[in-house]
Amino acid sequence: MLRKYWVLLKVNWSLVLEYRAGMVIWVLANTLPLVMLAVWISIADAGPVGNYGAAEFTAYYLALLFVRQMTSVWVAWELDYDIRMGELSPKLLRPIDPIHNHMALHLADKIFRLFTVVPLILLAAVVVPGVAYPTDPVTVALFLLSTACALAIRFMIQYSVGLLSFWITQSLAINEMLYAGMVMFGGVIAPLELFPPAAGRLAAMLPFRYMLSLPVELLLGRLTGSERLAALGIQILWLAVCIGIYRLLWRIGLKHYSAVGA
Repeated sequence: MLRKYWVLLKVNWSLVLEYRAGMVIWVLANTLPLVMLAVWISIADAGPVGNYGAAEFTAYYLALLFVRQMTSVWVAWELDYDIRMGELSPKLLRPIDPIHNHMALHLADKIFRLFTVVPLILLAAVVVPGVAYPTDPVTVALFLLSTACALAIRFMIQYSVGLLSFWITQSLAINEMLYAGMVMFGGVIAPLELFPPAAGRLAAMLPFRYMLSLPVELLLGRLTGSERLAALGIQILWLAVCIGIYRLLWRIGLKHYSAVGA
């Protein structure tokens, strides 16, 4: 399997480089955190908002920009097209589950983004005064682990949404609703600490925090030791739930796909 993944990764890396101009445009278009950063810095000019001043908002949204780039997923669009147009049929004849090719493409994309986005974020963090991130190994390791889990959750959720195309023709509308939920409750509009208590408790139960905001909270030291473990436990639980939903939809959907002779 490792050899197969290596081959898939090389093939998809070549594909990413072939369309590198389009990838760069997509990367640059995915900068909503910078828009919100400008909004909150202008508000913070009149005084701190909660525990956030201009430097804290900058550190938060630069880290959020990194996590957002590292967790970008578009597999729902690919699956929707493959299922509706019958392109899934030849892929089912290959000796490897189609999900692995999608995963390899997304991993190749993340490598590309590391080379294009990370230098810009690091430059901004150095240039802007007052921005600092913890460098202790435990915090960095938890941040990277949580970011990887966030990517996996978003991928599995989108894959499950794409699989709904076995039954409905508007699965992408559901994906747009989930995206709106992530923008609202994933820490893009504002850090979850600034939410009213009731909204904050709701955000802690929904999956959106664990798709985007949690890695940033861990990196910035916004959680205590016990809170970190609890939040990571919930994140892993959400990942397990998403994997279970994907496996169920895939198994049932394939039977439906065969039944209609697609």
